[in-house]
Amino acid sequence: MRPFNFTDGPNQARRSAEERARFHRWNVPGKSRVTHPDHGSVVVPHISNLAAIMNAAEVWGCDWVKILDAEVWAVDPSEPVAEMPARYR
Repeated sequence: MRPFNFTDGPNQARRSAEERARFHRWNVPGKSRVTHPDHGSVVVPHISNLAAIMNAAEVWGCDWVKILDAEVWAVDPSEPVAEMPARYR
């Protein structure tokens, strides 16, 4: 993945910084399984443990700041990754 460039086109330039960060957080090659006692487990893109928890919280529909007891584990590269939720809060 290449770094963000402000000349990527008119649609990219109009996105907010938060939307751009979300887009790049979901488009990375790594994978991990995030496990939580209340929400279960999900396989998400992984660039860091924090990014994996943020992606998992988005799939679960909760605030990532309140996830204090999640665990991030490595997964087999052939495992399917959860889709990025279409709606962003």
